[in-house]
Amino acid sequence: MKIIDNKGKLFGIINVVDLVVILLVALVLYGGFTRLKKSPTAEAESKKALVTLEISDVRNATVDGIQVGDPLYHYDKGTFFGTIVDKKVEPYKEPVESGDGRWVLAEVPGKYVVTLTVEAEAKDTEDVVIIGGEHTRIGTQFKLKNKKIAVFTTILGVEVK
Repeated sequence: MKIIDNKGKLFGIINVVDLVVILLVALVLYGGFTRLKKSPTAEAESKKALVTLEISDVRNATVDGIQVGDPLYHYDKGTFFGTIVDKKVEPYKEPVESGDGRWVLAEVPGKYVVTLTVEAEAKDTEDVVIIGGEHTRIGTQFKLKNKKIAVFTTILGVEVK
């Protein structure tokens, strides 16, 4: 008895092409069932969080556009990030080589560093803190916006209460 006969049937029972199609359908069904069968993860409760953000190298117009009490949204998704509760402004400094060859930090006229404290709703899981639908970790950079401004920010701290 041949494995594939003259008609192209495997062991004289099923066509090879039909067998391949049946196996592909079975694999797709198996993949779908295993994906849907995953156990549901418990939703984390929303908690208040204080997020410290740094906005660096901005002009005075941007500093004036940032007001305590204003909401912040993710730039691309438009999801709510939080409300500004505190704002600190310092002069922006860049390293400059001095006359004697040393590098010193010198203030750049008309440029500022803004440090914001934002109150947000956070989902605190064992792996990650999620704010506004985004994983929020120290060092992460987000582009945030509101009615007056759009800025790149760096997360300096996340304190979930």
